[in-house]
Amino acid sequence: MPYVLGIHVGATATSAAVARREGGRWGAAQPLPLSSTAQTVPTVLCRVQDGSFVAGEPASRQELTHHEWVVRGFTRQVGDDAPMLVGSEFVSAQALVASMVEWVADVVAQQLGHPAEHITLAHSALWGPFRTHLVRQALAGLGLRDVTMVPEPVAVAMDYASKQQVTEQGKVAVANVGGSGFDATVLQHRAPGFDVLGSPLDAGYPSGQDLDDEVFGHVREAFGEHIDELDPTDRTHRAALAGLRAECARAKEALSYHPGATVRVDLPQVRTDFALSRSRFEQLSRGHLERIPELLLQSIQSAGLGKSSESDRAARTGKTGSVSSGGTGADDLDAVVLAGGSVRTPLAKQIVAERLETTPQVDAAPELVAARGAAVSAVGVLSKGSDQQASAAETSVLMRVEGGPDSDRVDIIEAQRQREAEPRPPVQVKAMYVEPPDEDRERRLKILKLSLAALLILAGLALTFVQTVEGHPLSPTTSTQR
Repeated sequence: MPYVLGIHVGATATSAAVARREGGRWGAAQPLPLSSTAQTVPTVLCRVQDGSFVAGEPASRQELTHHEWVVRGFTRQVGDDAPMLVGSEFVSAQALVASMVEWVADVVAQQLGHPAEHITLAHSALWGPFRTHLVRQALAGLGLRDVTMVPEPVAVAMDYASKQQVTEQGKVAVANVGGSGFDATVLQHRAPGFDVLGSPLDAGYPSGQDLDDEVFGHVREAFGEHIDELDPTDRTHRAALAGLRAECARAKEALSYHPGATVRVDLPQVRTDFALSRSRFEQLSRGHLERIPELLLQSIQSAGLGKSSESDRAARTGKTGSVSSGGTGADDLDAVVLAGGSVRTPLAKQIVAERLETTPQVDAAPELVAARGAAVSAVGVLSKGSDQQASAAETSVLMRVEGGPDSDRVDIIEAQRQREAEPRPPVQVKAMYVEPPDEDRERRLKILKLSLAALLILAGLALTFVQTVEGHPLSPTTSTQR
């Protein structure tokens, strides 16, 4: 079954989604698991002996034993002059991004039995034309030339618009809490896609890593003595510490659904479970999550949005009785969409709703919306190409309407079409006369040139003979001066 592939290569996690075509229609974009245990995989690459790369969980497992061949965090290095050291070789960040895309495309092709008809890559909102050009070149070097690239917030908005109606010229704010940073962007709907308004805002925090660190810090308060005893040069101790951090991240995700979670503490000196409640986690994370509405408001102001009247907003959205947001510009938005796995935390949605006085939209799987939106964009690319081909193949067939106001015009056009369809008479081409060259004249000119050359040679010999007889031979220098 034909399908298109959407890929989101985030700073810390990579996801994929596909949209399948059944008959003449495309189905909805659906996420596709990239591993047997999770929908997403870590954005990590490991170089193997043949020079190729493995990604995701297999690469992460190699980090403990062959860390020099493992690389992560390369999405933020695209466009930098200095390449990244992988083993004993330097590799550009854009080449690493292309390798990650290639790995995902291969995994999906193995699962579905054949390659995708088209691939769309959702990339960082901070990548401009220069960085996207570098990634395109790197993808082409791997044979991936049929790839469309869209900014991550545009992909998130595309996914939202595929499920909820967004009016033409409607504005949507997208806030993404990624694994290593935060970005906010305001977009305007202009079918079939979205345009960015203002400048995307990027900040180092809040991030999913910040929330993981808060959970780990809380666990460390209880087991700090055992953690401090770990030897970073010991492979077993490093594995134990990495496992504890992974448990903290898993507990953070579990608290999005449950009022409590447990962290499995498996250290050389102690093995136990550590309980963590959602209320305690919210106390730890509130300071980070309160930054989300503040940064969102900065992005809204960057887009030049101001307070609109209630009647204008009601006419645009079809809703009445909305609560004013106090002139922050949020009332000019059709929607506020939160993306990234960390916004699944109920407190994040609550804080944004209280500050902006609007209900933010949070998907059930916010870490997958960018990949789904990329797949929606890929469908649009193929549909647009199909429409253009169909338009080019169409012929102008006009229906004759007797007695209509345009009947004379129809007759003229139809007569013109008939004349054009009639075979044209053959065109007779008469060869142009070209005067043949005068061979006798050319022969006479050639004899004259040879005669002049011979006379010059004889004159030179005679002059030399006379000078020699008189006993005053001239040196080459003296001859030249004369």
